[in-house]
Amino acid sequence: MAVIGKGVRRSRVSGREDAPKHIWVFLRQWLFLVALIVGCGFAYASDSPTKTENLSGEIQQQLASAELVAQVEIVAVHRLLDRALSEPGMAAVSGYLYSAVARKVWKGATRKQLNFQLNLADCEKKLALGVRYLIFARRNIFGEMALSGCDAAIVDSDASGVLAQLDQYYQG
Repeated sequence: MAVIGKGVRRSRVSGREDAPKHIWVFLRQWLFLVALIVGCGFAYASDSPTKTENLSGEIQQQLASAELVAQVEIVAVHRLLDRALSEPGMAAVSGYLYSAVARKVWKGATRKQLNFQLNLADCEKKLALGVRYLIFARRNIFGEMALSGCDAAIVDSDASGVLAQLDQYYQG
């Protein structure tokens, strides 16, 4: 019995000596968690704009459905061939694959070189080589970036109002 008493007594004494250490460890952990939560809150707040009233309804809708919103310059245009509709000596074009250099990205990929496609079923207009566009792209069923229609690509000269809206929206 004396051994049990000594063990209890020692644990009580050592528990009293370690109490300040446990409090400091607890406080450090608590401060770390608070700093982490606050830091994540600031990071989240800076990524997500809050002023939706600055955007027109059409732009809000495009922005909500797009995975990529960027001002790009078209540097290459390639045909998308539909092999099922093509016949010997004749190629059926189903759309175009564009390579572009991103001038400014508001949402999505931050790479300089972007590729996206526009099917003729969605838009019969071909984007011009060397021209700048504001694009709203999302992934198609094959996982490739694609424009959903003609209104998903706005010529830079016609997009000055939308560009200003996007700048204001993402700056908060």
